[in-house]
Amino acid sequence: MRKGHLPRKTGKVFRIDPVIIFFSVAFVIGSTGGYFCCIALGIDNEIKEYLQQYANFLTSGGVLSVASLLGAVLAYYRFPCIVFLCGHFYHAFSILCGLFMVEGFLLSFAVANFSLALGRAGILISLFVFGIRAMFIIPISLSLALCRFRQAVRRQGRRTAETRSVSEGRQLHFMFLYPVILALGVMVELTFVPKLAAFALQNIS
Repeated sequence: MRKGHLPRKTGKVFRIDPVIIFFSVAFVIGSTGGYFCCIALGIDNEIKEYLQQYANFLTSGGVLSVASLLGAVLAYYRFPCIVFLCGHFYHAFSILCGLFMVEGFLLSFAVANFSLALGRAGILISLFVFGIRAMFIIPISLSLALCRFRQAVRRQGRRTAETRSVSEGRQLHFMFLYPVILALGVMVELTFVPKLAAFALQNIS
């Protein structure tokens, strides 16, 4: 070693897995398609009346029912569960990309419907309803998709058993937290989202 030259510290560099980028791009492509599809098709009168009734229900401060609770639970747990189950298939990468594209399409289509039906108030309502929902669902779904894809790769024998045991242990610790985080999202939606949506309807014309 030369005098005056200290060895460089080798720290672990944080890198985004390219698989996450592919899933995110698929979600963005689906979102773009959903928006332009809704703009091209327009909004039906029946859908507009339904959204208006839903907005009036939020404004009137409707009580929590079993149907609304089950609907929120289904909305939060449906996509992560589908992502987890589809990770068992052999062509998991292509299937997961397709799932994120469909989810992005449906989410953007719903937001565009609210915007066309209710104007500026619809934009805020969709931001409160679908924005908060996406903050919980999308990161967890991306993490689940990455874990399932890595497990599929390891099943094909591309990594050693030692690396497999360490990484699987870390992933299981995080995966046990996902249902708890989703349950927190359900509580937030049922508690705060109706109040925020009612505020948007009452104060924005």
